[in-house]
Amino acid sequence: MAHFNTGWSLEKLKDSTLIIPAISLGNIPQLTVDLLLHTRDFVSVGVLDDIYLHPFSSPVDVSPTKSANGISNAAEIYYSTKNNITVIQQRSPIIGSFTKQFVSEVILKLISDVSFNKVIILDSADAGLLEQSDAKTIELYTNEDLLNKSLETLKISQKTQLPLTSPYQYSKYVLELINALNSSASTVDIQALVSHVYEGDNFNDAELLANELSQTLDVSSTMNWIRPVSWLGVYGDKPVPNSMEDGLFG
Repeated sequence: MAHFNTGWSLEKLKDSTLIIPAISLGNIPQLTVDLLLHTRDFVSVGVLDDIYLHPFSSPVDVSPTKSANGISNAAEIYYSTKNNITVIQQRSPIIGSFTKQFVSEVILKLISDVSFNKVIILDSADAGLLEQSDAKTIELYTNEDLLNKSLETLKISQKTQLPLTSPYQYSKYVLELINALNSSASTVDIQALVSHVYEGDNFNDAELLANELSQTLDVSSTMNWIRPVSWLGVYGDKPVPNSMEDGLFG
């Protein structure tokens, strides 16, 4: 179930493109959505029911040059009027064993109620599985790929296919989502952008996926993605505290 801010409703999102980030390797999808929200003209329009997510709340995330009041929730909905794009930002993982319920009762219900024009799923996977192939770093899978083939046997490129002893693994969330959409009466166009990465400092990987997503959406790309303050200090780029007032961890 979705709860909308004052002045917003399901009807205002109708026929827009929905972007859904998976909770997956390196959190690349969430980082990519962060870049969209802080660089493009997205506004917060509501929240999703978080009953199946781990409890989460934090101050509103902002860019280094802005400030804002309020609380961020576990799963929020944003919308860009200029590009007619709706984005979900999920900041908390799904509680174990509740993936199917979250997909069917929250995400699928939103898709069904709004009647989106297209759904783009962002996912990330282990790049180590691609070392013996000639696949690109980011792969786009179309509606036909996702609905007519088993995800475990999708070809990584036109020339190669991973052996059965080392299957290409989508996240559980994406598998549940695709299966749910495939078994529902929904006729929405579905695509998946999958970034193959190694875990570590994945900020640049997120920018690459954001650029690829911009091309897929046919909107202008940018060379200057704005990183929010929540990214500061994550990989040691915050100054080391040098006084007792800063506390043990700054």
